[in-house]
Amino acid sequence: MLFWLLSTPIKAEIDSLKVCLPCNEIQQDSSLALLSNKWKSGDLKVLHLGDSHVQIGHFSGEIKRLLQAKNSGIHFPYPLAKSVDGRLFKTKAFGSWIGISVLKPASGINIGLTGYAVSTRDTSAKIQWIAKDSLQLFRRVRVWTESDSCALIPGLDSGFVLVHQQQKERMRYYDFESTLPVHQFTLSLRNVGLGDQFTLHGIELQREEKGIEYIDLGVAGAQFTHLKSRANLVLDQIKILQPDLIISSFGTNEAYNAKWESQSYKNAWLEFVREIQSISPKTAFLLTSPPDTRSQNRVPKYQQEVIRVLAEMKVPFYDLNAVMGGFGSSLDWVKKGCFLKDQLHLTKEGYQLQAKLFVLALFKTWGDQTSFENLQKQVNQHIISVGIPK
Repeated sequence: MLFWLLSTPIKAEIDSLKVCLPCNEIQQDSSLALLSNKWKSGDLKVLHLGDSHVQIGHFSGEIKRLLQAKNSGIHFPYPLAKSVDGRLFKTKAFGSWIGISVLKPASGINIGLTGYAVSTRDTSAKIQWIAKDSLQLFRRVRVWTESDSCALIPGLDSGFVLVHQQQKERMRYYDFESTLPVHQFTLSLRNVGLGDQFTLHGIELQREEKGIEYIDLGVAGAQFTHLKSRANLVLDQIKILQPDLIISSFGTNEAYNAKWESQSYKNAWLEFVREIQSISPKTAFLLTSPPDTRSQNRVPKYQQEVIRVLAEMKVPFYDLNAVMGGFGSSLDWVKKGCFLKDQLHLTKEGYQLQAKLFVLALFKTWGDQTSFENLQKQVNQHIISVGIPK
């Protein structure tokens, strides 16, 4: 039944939630299909950038689980930049720190892929990182900073020792390793007499074994142009990471922006793609449309126009909006308990359903029939269960 729905060009209704299953495919997917062997061999590195839908972690967290990615990724002490803790860690800061994000104009502090940065001149400043799941253990941690902020040198406690450091372009990172697996550590600083500033761009858990890498980084309230114009270390960091695939999930905040303009937005995207291709030529792109939303009962004026611009880019495109049922479909998702009261952010169940649909489309592109069929069953069960009283 579900296979028939996926292959029939009509809007399907399963139980009481309307989902356009025939729309659930990736358009212009030829460059993405080339990553099939990397996916099947477990040697794929994915970088997923976006807004609050990504930062919240339910959508990206489910994608990570379905891709069977190892517990790696870049993490940030978000509360220091007046945001919420990330999915994996809770953090506690000591001393004086200044936190910024791409939501505000330049402040003299550089910003990388996280879309955030924290800086200090306080040699006694520290940040404690505690895994929310005490069973989440790790031994290798990379500290991301920059070449002109290394007057204060980072160090980790809990038996970690510095095993490697490297500088490329304007980015620098320090790799630490612990003799025993731990679930928490404290980052501290020491002065080597060259200056008095340190800027943190996140910590990355390094895997000990080969496997799928999935790095998800989002900024609540952000538009793509915020990252493009204000995160001035993005290209330097991508040059180091060399991801196989960059997934971009922006568009919700653009749709509500009264000053949004389509041509300048398209030009910014074209320039970004060219810039990435010049430093990481094997990297493929996958753009996703914003979901249908009605923030505080407001109609997103430019939602359809944003989707049109993204669809016209000559890169793989996934129309999540169409999969939901198109313009106005969020009202049905709201009725079935898939959205929070703000009608802008989804519930955990709603995000996880969207993630399952998205990964199902990836499996179809990669020709992974076994994974496709297994996930297809989960999607069917998830859709049917939505709205049923528990």
